Amino acid sequence: MVNIFNTLFLKFIFFILSIHCIQTSAQGIGGFISVEPLPQSSNFIIPSTHIYQKIIEEGDTLTEGGYLPKNNDFTGYVPINGNSRNGYLSINSESTPGGVSILDIQFNQTTKLWETTRSQSVNFDSVGGTARNCSGTITPWNTVISCEESISILDTNNDNRNDLGWCIEINPVSKTVIDKRWALGNFKHENIVVHDNERTVYEGADSDPGYLYKFVAENSQDLSKGSLYVYRGSKNGAGNWILINNTTPSDQNITLTQSANVGATVFRGIEDVEIGPDSLIYFAVKGENSVYRFKDSDPISGTTVTQMETYVGNASYIIEHENGATLVDWGTGNDNLAFDGDSNLWVLQDGGNNHIWLVENNHTQSSPKVKIFGLTPKGAEPTGITFTPDYKFLFMSIQHPSSSNSASQIDAAGNIIDFNTNISLVIARKENLGDSALSTKKNVLKEHTSFYPNPSTGKFNIKLKKTYPDIEISVSTLDGKFIVRKKINATNEINLDLSKELAGIYLIEIKSNNRIIDVIKAVMK
Repeated sequence: MVNIFNTLFLKFIFFILSIHCIQTSAQGIGGFISVEPLPQSSNFIIPSTHIYQKIIEEGDTLTEGGYLPKNNDFTGYVPINGNSRNGYLSINSESTPGGVSILDIQFNQTTKLWETTRSQSVNFDSVGGTARNCSGTITPWNTVISCEESISILDTNNDNRNDLGWCIEINPVSKTVIDKRWALGNFKHENIVVHDNERTVYEGADSDPGYLYKFVAENSQDLSKGSLYVYRGSKNGAGNWILINNTTPSDQNITLTQSANVGATVFRGIEDVEIGPDSLIYFAVKGENSVYRFKDSDPISGTTVTQMETYVGNASYIIEHENGATLVDWGTGNDNLAFDGDSNLWVLQDGGNNHIWLVENNHTQSSPKVKIFGLTPKGAEPTGITFTPDYKFLFMSIQHPSSSNSASQIDAAGNIIDFNTNISLVIARKENLGDSALSTKKNVLKEHTSFYPNPSTGKFNIKLKKTYPDIEISVSTLDGKFIVRKKINATNEINLDLSKELAGIYLIEIKSNNRIIDVIKAVMK
């Protein structure tokens, strides 16, 4: 009997611990149930457990002059002293001419919202301009790398370099260019990733033919010179790093030609390259619908590659969602990659369905663990994903959505978002982002009223279930600032005019004899 009791007790403890582990794991940003895979619409659809806040969109004024350009892409968060609540946000513009805008952003612990205190465009005159600034990276020493996804063999400033097709290092504090990093080679760059050793860089050419590269700097935190290798070998097995010439401007201008001449392995457009928590290198190939991974024998001195394989993609996966399960083709357009704190791989898709995918850390092609986090608005692709160091906040952009979209969605700050222009967002679980006053007010909602139209340009009708005496109407902003407070005689119908107020979200509290009848969330367009 004692043994049976002990066995049952241990099973009970194991069950409780298992439930605790599941609940704890679910609190990570990657803890969600897949959205149902539907065609693109005007809406940006993410799991109900998560919420987003607008940071900035195309055409918004920058505090230091000018406006945010179009085609928001890399949305790189640079922490200040490792801080996940205070940093710089660098936003690329994938257009011609290109651009980079850098925002000073902080998280307000009271409102639980991100705030921008300063924003400025970067001047590229010192390096002959820039174009099609696509993805990029944040270096271990907290500079920004912005990548040019365009090649020009012109040399308009007579510096013996091709004008375009380089990586550019930027100081996010001063918001100035450090230099174009010529030694990383000349080709269509989507992004790069810098190893924690502060010398090794992995990158790929976003072209067809495209190639996979490793760069090893001579000195740490200095990408101005070093050895450049190109991969030659199997896509399912092993291969080698082949050294190519990389010391003169003439060498660096012809990276692609040199790669072809040594018989480097051709990939059909390498988009993003990232280093996984398992120390393997992952890279997305857009034209092959796959994310590959491999092991480098040694990031600095190694010349061999092993375990090259397809990690995810080029297949169909069963997606389990709240309404059932759907077999979904991975489709085309593997683009930006990022790992979260639980070693899940996020894949943003440019092409096909333009989904935001999550590949769980125990995924294999034979035993898939794949979810869909987001459905982007009609016409759009998701771009430029990065996380805060604590992985509670995800920064990304929505690029080139249809101008006809009219979503009228409300973000965590009460902004009305139509998703009809380029926009940069921060996403988090609901408990980590959003105004606490709103969540408190929600606890007293009685839903005793009819309230229409909502959204509105400012004129609302309120119809109560019955006639109440001594009614008091209070209208406040999400941060608790009262803008209207008035008393009304006994009635069950009220006309409320807020048309003089700014567009946004407001809380309307209705009282009778100091008793709350209802609290309504009103949306002003």
